[in-house]
Amino acid sequence: MTASFWHRVGRRSLSIERPRTDEPRTRHSLDMGTVRRSQKFFAKITWVDTLAELGRHVPLSQISVPQAVYEYDARVEKGAVRAVVEQPALHTREFGVALVMPPQGLPRPVRETLAYVRHNGLRTEGVFRRSPPSTALRAAKDAYDRGQYVDLDLAGVNVSAVLLKLFIRELPDPVFGSGGCSYDVVRAMPKSDGRVDYVRDTVLENINEEYRRLLCFVCALLCAVAHSSETRMTAYNLAIVWAPNMLRSNDPVADINMCPAGTASTVGAVVQIMVEHFEQVFTREIASVLGPSAQARDVVGEILNTVDLMNQA
Repeated sequence: MTASFWHRVGRRSLSIERPRTDEPRTRHSLDMGTVRRSQKFFAKITWVDTLAELGRHVPLSQISVPQAVYEYDARVEKGAVRAVVEQPALHTREFGVALVMPPQGLPRPVRETLAYVRHNGLRTEGVFRRSPPSTALRAAKDAYDRGQYVDLDLAGVNVSAVLLKLFIRELPDPVFGSGGCSYDVVRAMPKSDGRVDYVRDTVLENINEEYRRLLCFVCALLCAVAHSSETRMTAYNLAIVWAPNMLRSNDPVADINMCPAGTASTVGAVVQIMVEHFEQVFTREIASVLGPSAQARDVVGEILNTVDLMNQA
């Protein structure tokens, strides 16, 4: 059930939208200024002024609250006299915070967007390359940061794809550069033979375990995208759009020089190799996810199937 409530100056209205079996969606509107005053009816209503108060009665993470309501609530909260007793936080941020991997799991935005793009985006031309409307992206990102339910069917494939890139780009420590695998390690990659072995044995060794696990799942999805002719996104194309989201340093020129893919010794080239040679690069991570004795014919599919299981848990 989706419920939306609003208060208008000079008139109180309650609007409830709920699905019914006989029609897709029905709106019931009660005009509080004209409805007959019923003691029993009003005894069942609890009036709240802020979302903080609403959160004490119902879990905000399970209802869809429009962005405009949050913006109005922020203004109300700012002008209100706050209680001396500090209330518990209603949510935990998901974006722009240190990566914390749940045991045998993934952060919520990662697992949900991975699964959505996997099931809905493999026929979308230019997936991960196209930019969605900024308002839709902001609304979905803010909803995750509030711990709110996010309807990715409503957001769409491109919003989901960019959310996944955004999650990695906003990590306090990047995958490559300052705080991550140094550019010097990447620059030392061979120009021809031995590049796959170098990425597996040297580059990944300079990336911490949680980031390696995250990369394993992300690159599994990118591998699936690259193998779909309908997306028109090759491993090279994916590396071009993904590399800038994985690197950051104090030298903007060095960052730009690390983005190209192809035969260079760059982050872009590393990402391309991770996608093109996924099973050879992520041997340890695949064994960790599927088990050391796993003999899956479709390794990429099995890795992504575990994401579905995470979302069902």
